[in-house]
Amino acid sequence: MATKNSKICKKPTFPVESIHKKLKKIDKHVPADVAAFIAAVEEYLTAEIVEKAAVLCRQKGKGVIRVAEITEAIKADNDLKALLGKSLK
Repeated sequence: MATKNSKICKKPTFPVESIHKKLKKIDKHVPADVAAFIAAVEEYLTAEIVEKAAVLCRQKGKGVIRVAEITEAIKADNDLKALLGKSLK
């Protein structure tokens, strides 16, 4: 039986500071705004992929999003497929 605490959804965080530190290793003069933009884009893409995978799961009657649904969701969307298609199996 699931406890109340196990049902708490944790939202992913996209750490701007970590991204900025990694960018500064490439170029010392990268503004923090660039890292914030990259984190925002990562968050948006993640939300889009998860939303499309959730729709597929509901259509199939499944309650858990697995790698197969994520892959299928990316392949079904032309823009995501163009962006991420080469990294899929």
